[in-house]
Amino acid sequence: MVKFFIMKKGLIALFITLLSISIASASNCPSIESVEKQISGIFKKRIHVKAVYPIGIEGFCRVITAEAGNFFIDTQEKYLVQGLIFKLPDRQVDKDFLNFLERAVDFKVGKGKKYVYVIVDPDCKACRNSSDKIKEFLKNGIQLKFIVAPFSGKEAEEKAYKLVCNHGGLEMFLSGNYRGKVCSEGKLKVWSVMDKLKARGLVDTPVFILPDGKVYLGAENVEKVIERLKSRGKKPSAN
Repeated sequence: MVKFFIMKKGLIALFITLLSISIASASNCPSIESVEKQISGIFKKRIHVKAVYPIGIEGFCRVITAEAGNFFIDTQEKYLVQGLIFKLPDRQVDKDFLNFLERAVDFKVGKGKKYVYVIVDPDCKACRNSSDKIKEFLKNGIQLKFIVAPFSGKEAEEKAYKLVCNHGGLEMFLSGNYRGKVCSEGKLKVWSVMDKLKARGLVDTPVFILPDGKVYLGAENVEKVIERLKSRGKKPSAN
């Protein structure tokens, strides 16, 4: 009886320890939204992630998807494992790509010296419901250079054509009231932008690209983008 009690106490202690490890690991797993963006970049199409959870191996989590099977991902989001190990693409673009983005800008908001390229889809709700975030950028003296990339489907493509062909700006984008003619030049421009972004795995909007080539995916990274831009050019403090 005494031996059973001791064993029982030992099992309870072990359970509590494993539970603590599990909770700690869970807090380190990437979010479903973040993993979706990473995997969609690998497969060059939208992949829906159903769950991301710890597996009891430090530094790794299991990923369950609807279309592409199951994976393991490290908590730093550098490697994706499914039998073979895939190196996830660095969230960085080169100078040539930055030059392309500058030529591809559809409209600008603000006049700050610091700026960021913002890639948006006309049917992206997170992009369109962003007036507060836009104000946050402007308040910090950051200019927004918008580029339209309608990855969500044909309806979004039609809207993008109208925005580009009729030189639509922020008002047209936020209102969702796309009007005017569709032109061949606008179609070619939109297709070119989509091809370039798809080749880099940047298919899930919004995407923020800084002048140094650093890439941030998703509206949840707005604060990180602002902080990085604010810190650029600051002189290190003397010790």
